Amino acid sequence: MESGEDSWQSRLPRYIGPYAVEDRLGLGGMGVVVGGRHRLLGRRVAIKIRHRGRDDDEDEDLLSRRFRQGAVLQSELDHAHIARVYDYLESPTLQAIVMQYVDGGSVEQLLRDRRGPLEVTQAVRIAIHAAEALDYAHRRGMVHRDVKPGNLMLAGSPAGTDVRVTDFGVAKQLGKSLDLTLAGANVGTLWYMPPEQFNHEAPTPRFDVYGLGATLYEMLTGHIPFRSPDHAELFRRFLDGVPAPAIRSRNPQVPEVLAAVVDLALELDASRRLPSSAVFALLLRAVALRLGVLPEDEAAQALHGRCRRAGDLACVDALATSPRLEIQAALAEIGLDEEVLETGPPTAVVHRPSIDEEEDGVTLANGPLPPPAHHDDDDDDRTVIMGEPDDDG
Repeated sequence: MESGEDSWQSRLPRYIGPYAVEDRLGLGGMGVVVGGRHRLLGRRVAIKIRHRGRDDDEDEDLLSRRFRQGAVLQSELDHAHIARVYDYLESPTLQAIVMQYVDGGSVEQLLRDRRGPLEVTQAVRIAIHAAEALDYAHRRGMVHRDVKPGNLMLAGSPAGTDVRVTDFGVAKQLGKSLDLTLAGANVGTLWYMPPEQFNHEAPTPRFDVYGLGATLYEMLTGHIPFRSPDHAELFRRFLDGVPAPAIRSRNPQVPEVLAAVVDLALELDASRRLPSSAVFALLLRAVALRLGVLPEDEAAQALHGRCRRAGDLACVDALATSPRLEIQAALAEIGLDEEVLETGPPTAVVHRPSIDEEEDGVTLANGPLPPPAHHDDDDDDRTVIMGEPDDDG
């Protein structure tokens, strides 16, 4: 019987549009990610490929539309810590998202290789970059809904902290994009989703605050917050309000104030959770300032000074549990705009042309590509979106 890896390899095309496929980078829930290279420009890229299902599969239309929507949403985000989308292509048998190649691997791979927690300073800096990227997305009305170590990529080397948030395949644009979810299905990854997401409630930015909190917990301890054997057991923990094991019981090297910040990100009651990714990033920056791992940061310095005067843990707790106006007043005192706490649907996003109006040939997110140069009838070529290059090309 053909193994899963052999099966994927046998189904991969040699070329996808103008990109040559070079190697496999990983498998995901919706497809395989391969390394590729633009045949003219020579740029290295990552290509997420989804093989289409049968035409008579009632879920195929929804899944293909979700894949396209993820490409469009991610392409609208231009941030230093979000992986860029360069292209979207599709054929009758494949869909492909062409993205920025990030060469340091994922945080998930790093944790697997370390077989234990990351250094506290590395974990904090990774989380700061991810929180700032998520805040950027939230301000544009997008909720990622699947924040986890596997979707945080490290640029440069696994020892670094230059992060790219990726895979907006189940993202939701609040008030705009369709909710392309299978009936009765959860979107996201069980171990990193908050109770309200598990319970199919309407998405909010606090979904991602929890997901990043669970990711930071894992980076600091080497363990996911909950490892229940099934959905029912996890739901019982949520229903009974059973928190994750204390971080410092799993890693005493974690500073107490940092553990308190993570605890607030992991609050099971969304109303008591950190109110936004912006506040999460600010608190982490204040912690990083104390650890001496960030350059001068005026907002973090002001918050750090305020917290030191009030008592670290009391100040951290107040930011998450005080009434909204009190939080705004506290942040105004250190010179921050009250928008830092905005968690509702932000203003309009840049309009993109519709990708539902397909034409013959391979389509791109903002229009059709020319038809393939040639397409053989041979079965082995059924996944080739564009033919082999000419001898002189």
